[in-house]
Amino acid sequence: MQTNAIDRIGDGWLSQQPDYRTDLDRCTPGDALAAEPRLRRWRTLPYETDVLSGVMLLAGPETAAPTVTYPLNVRGLYAVSIGVLPITSAEEGNQLTVLLKRSGDETFTLLSLPPQTSGGPHHHEIVEMFWGITDLTDQNLEIGQVGARVAPDDNAGSFECLPARVAYLKLVPLTDAETRAFQSDQRNSDTRRLFAHNDAHGPHYLYRLTTPEHVRREIEPYRNTDFSRIYWEAGGGDQTSYFSQIGRMYTLDLADFGRRGDRLHVESWREFQRQGIDPFDVALEHTHEIGLQFHASYRVAGFHYPPPLDHFNAGETFYKSHPEWRGVDRTGKHTPRMAYTFPGVRQFVISLLREMAQRPIDGICLLYNRRMPLVEYEPPVVEGFKDTFGEDPHKLDAGDPRWLSYRTGVLTEFMREVRATLDQEGRAQGRSKRIEISAIVGGTEGENLVNGMDLPTWVNEGLVDTLIPYTSGPNYDSSVTAWTDPQQLEFFVSLVRGTSCILAPNLMPRHMTPADFRRRAATVYSAGAEHMFFWDCAGGSGRANYRDMWNALRRLGHRDEIAAWRASGESDLSNTPTDLRKLGDWDLSYVTPG
Repeated sequence: MQTNAIDRIGDGWLSQQPDYRTDLDRCTPGDALAAEPRLRRWRTLPYETDVLSGVMLLAGPETAAPTVTYPLNVRGLYAVSIGVLPITSAEEGNQLTVLLKRSGDETFTLLSLPPQTSGGPHHHEIVEMFWGITDLTDQNLEIGQVGARVAPDDNAGSFECLPARVAYLKLVPLTDAETRAFQSDQRNSDTRRLFAHNDAHGPHYLYRLTTPEHVRREIEPYRNTDFSRIYWEAGGGDQTSYFSQIGRMYTLDLADFGRRGDRLHVESWREFQRQGIDPFDVALEHTHEIGLQFHASYRVAGFHYPPPLDHFNAGETFYKSHPEWRGVDRTGKHTPRMAYTFPGVRQFVISLLREMAQRPIDGICLLYNRRMPLVEYEPPVVEGFKDTFGEDPHKLDAGDPRWLSYRTGVLTEFMREVRATLDQEGRAQGRSKRIEISAIVGGTEGENLVNGMDLPTWVNEGLVDTLIPYTSGPNYDSSVTAWTDPQQLEFFVSLVRGTSCILAPNLMPRHMTPADFRRRAATVYSAGAEHMFFWDCAGGSGRANYRDMWNALRRLGHRDEIAAWRASGESDLSNTPTDLRKLGDWDLSYVTPG
C-alpha cells in the first residue's frame, strides 16, 4: 500500500491563512445579545490571547439562548472551525455543547466537548473544534444552544440547557487545487467503510428531543464522512422506538424515575406521539437523504430490566404475560430472561422485525451484545438433548462441548426464521435488493458458543450478511481496549473468507485519542477486516463531533492516510489549546491565591 497520501485530517493540510472572526457581537438579532448575564440572551464577553482578541458568546445551563446569525460575505469552499471556552473540572456543569449550521441548511450539527482538567481557578484556555469543509457562498453561520423546556412560564429553571461558549469562527479558504482534491475525495466510495450505531435512547435522555430537526441532528454529523451506514435502534424486547401496532412505546405512565434522563426520554416520546411524528421515520428519511444506509437494530434480550432502573418494566409487558416462556437455569430456577427456546418468543420477536421491515430500511441488526443468554436449560432443549445423546445435560460439565453445540440449534433456527421472514417481506414489497441481516456478537469463538451462537453455520447458510464482533474484552466488557492484536480477529476473518458476509469489528472503548483510533483501525485492517463498527456513535456523549477524536474517527476509512501517518512516525493529532490572557476585565496573569 502506498504511504505518501496527503493526510486530510482537520484543516492542517490546507495552505491558505485562516480568517479568524472574533467579533461575535456582530451576530444578529442584536436583541439576542447582552453584556451582562440574562435569560434568553447570549452574554457578550471581551477576551484576549497572545494572538487574538475579540468578543465571545456565552450561554449558561438555564439561559435558553436563541439562535443567532453571524454574517460572512465570502464565496467558495472553506474549512470551518470554532474556538470554544471549555467547561473545566473546577466548575459545576455538564459538557460544553454548541449548535452550528449554515443559514441555508435546515439542520444543525452538534459539537460537544467534555469538561477539561482545570489548570487552576484562574486558568482558562480556548479549544478549537473542526466542524468541516463546506461551501459558504451566499451563506452565513448560525449558532445555537442545546436546551429543553422542563417547566412552564419563562423564569429561571424553566429550561435546562447545556452550556455554550463560542470565542471565534475560523475560516480557511481552499485553493483551486485543494477544492479539486476535496471534491475527488468526496466521490471516493472506496473509503466508506464505517458503520455507526445510535441507541435511539441517549438523545432523548440527554436532550429531550421534541422536533424532527432535533432527530436530524443525530444523523447530520455523518454527512460527507467515511460512514456508509447508520444502525438505529428500533427497540428491545416488547418496547419499540417507532410507532408500533405490536410493541409498547416509551410513553410510560410513571411519576417517578430512577434517573432524570429517563423522565426526559418519556416526555420526549409523549410529545412526538402528540404531534404524530415518528422519530424513527425522521431518522430513516434523513439518513437516506445524506446518502447512507439505514439499518434497524433490535435488542433481542431486552424484555426485563433489574431495579432500580426498572421503569421499562412498568405496565403490562410480554414478560409478565408469559411466565411460561422464561428462561430456566441449571438448578431448574426461572431466570429473568425470555427464552428463545420457546417458539412463541421467537414468533413475537419476528412479528416486530417484520413490522420494522415494512418501512424502507436497508437491513435489520440483531444485538446479541446485551444481557445474554437467550437459551439456558429450558425443558424442550434439555429433553431434545436427552433424546439425541441419551444423557442429562444437568449431570454434565456446564462447558461440555456436545451440550454447548446442541444448544446453538435454538438461535440458529431463530436466524433461519428471521432470514425467511425478511426475504418474504422483501419479495412482497418487490424489492430488488434483499433486506440485510447484521448481528453484533461476542468477541471470541468460545464466548459465542457459550451464549448459544453457532457463527460458522450462520455464515455458511447465509443467515447473516454483516458480522460485528463487539469487543475482544471478556464478557462484552466495553471498557477494554479492543483488537490490540490482529490475532484476536483471526477466527472471524477466516470465518467470512470466501463468503459474501462482511466483517466489521466494533472499536472500543468509546472514547480514545485520535492517535489511538488510528492505531486500532490499523490493527483491524492488518488482520484482514475491511470495515469497522462504532457502538454508541451518537452525538453528545457519544463519538460523533465529540472533541478532536472525531477528526480522526470520521476518516478511518482512508487506509492510505493511516498507513502514511504510521510510516512517518505518528505525528500528534490532538488540538493544542490557546491560553487566554484576559477575560472580561480580569487579567488572568494576576493570581489571587485561595
